[in-house]
Amino acid sequence: MLALEAEAREAGHGLWSDPAYRIRTPDPNLLALDLDSVQIVEGRVISTAQVDGRTYLNFGFDYRSDFTISIEARDRRAFETAGIDLLALEGAEVRVRGWVYAMNGPAITIDHPERLEILSPP
Repeated sequence: MLALEAEAREAGHGLWSDPAYRIRTPDPNLLALDLDSVQIVEGRVISTAQVDGRTYLNFGFDYRSDFTISIEARDRRAFETAGIDLLALEGAEVRVRGWVYAMNGPAITIDHPERLEILSPP
């Protein structure tokens, strides 16, 4: 499906021609305009952390205001089964899709590895 989506996006077919479905950058000021909506966000993971069982992929130097992907402890096993070491993604270019909400800065919580594309390894 991702290959078909990329093809349609590149050719400007269907909903992928609509600017509402463009890939967003992890800029927290711009993403703040998209709170409470489903978005696709692409950028470089600056740091990773595991706190109280939850895993965080941070896209800036200040986790209190920058874009973050979070993964709950109960969902980590699915990523491990898919061969994704979340804490090793520091420096990787990734694309994530999901609901953008406010948690310090803009954030997306993911529960399945299919919602995270690793575009270039760390």
